[in-house]
Amino acid sequence: MYLGLKEMRYEKLRFSLLTGVMILIALVVFVLAGLADGLSQGNRQAIDQWQAKYVYLNKDANKNISASQLTTDAKKDVKGTDVAAVSTDSTVLRKRGNNTKIDVSAIGTESKAFTMPKIIHGHAITGSNQIIISQNLRDQGIKVGDQIRLGSNTTLLKVVGSYQASTYSIAPTLYTSLGTIANLKAAGMPVTKPLSINAIVTKTSHLTGTKHNLQRLPINDFIQNLPGYSAEQTTLNTMIYFLFAMSLAIIGIFMYVLTLQKSSLFGVLKVEGIGTRHILASVVTQAAVMSVISVAIGLLVTIGIGSIAPSGMPFALNYPQLGIYAISLILASILGSLLSWRTIAKINPVTAIK
Repeated sequence: MYLGLKEMRYEKLRFSLLTGVMILIALVVFVLAGLADGLSQGNRQAIDQWQAKYVYLNKDANKNISASQLTTDAKKDVKGTDVAAVSTDSTVLRKRGNNTKIDVSAIGTESKAFTMPKIIHGHAITGSNQIIISQNLRDQGIKVGDQIRLGSNTTLLKVVGSYQASTYSIAPTLYTSLGTIANLKAAGMPVTKPLSINAIVTKTSHLTGTKHNLQRLPINDFIQNLPGYSAEQTTLNTMIYFLFAMSLAIIGIFMYVLTLQKSSLFGVLKVEGIGTRHILASVVTQAAVMSVISVAIGLLVTIGIGSIAPSGMPFALNYPQLGIYAISLILASILGSLLSWRTIAKINPVTAIK
């Protein structure tokens, strides 16, 4: 260990350059992790806030809520506590009186259902053509009392309340009644009962009939089948794992080249009675020190990026996961340095010092 630290102090430039490369790798890993968590949260935050355990969709919808077509009568096939009908629609919010346009996820549910968010400002929905908005929309200039339109529909909707920040499919959410969202999705066509919905959400329940062709999905299974969710997460996680391999390879190659360059020095050390284990320990120490410094700086820079990231950027820091990635990077660096073991062991003192 002493030999490794002594050499690092003497060869500052050489080891500083490698540390700089490792800082960039650590930074990219942590930023990608933040983007992956941000995108994940942006896709599923509204669903997580329901605190539901099961979602019922039409069996023919291939586990896709957008393709699921049900009616409120389907609730008769579901028995349990906290059973709520849900209808969703991706649309554009247009504020009356100006040209403000915001992509939103509109969610319709029953006024007393557990899926309806708790009001922070204003009041709950008490009639038709009323909506409540998430904090994200308030941050973008929409406030209680405003009148808005959704999509190309000409029906004026009144904002009567707001709730905590919430997103679904990377868009801020708004909630309204099942009747209102059914009228909006009908686009002027007559709406009859039972009302059209996309899903039934529950906390505890079981199927009591098969009339409405329902399929029960655990909430995590439902989330994994959100459009693009799994592919998005798999792509970003694969990039992160590839960077771990890069870190291992860079350290391994660098230490291997240094070992070849210092073969005569290691030969002298062996003549003086210093064994392969001690020489390898110095190499591992150098890799460990560089990786710890790199990871620490990368984490600090990532936290700084998170604090100044714009609100519209899907970026979230999961500190336990970042801790796992940090340890993995350090272990990858140490493992890369161990690849020099065979080269160090094969050094012949007589040949090396000629």
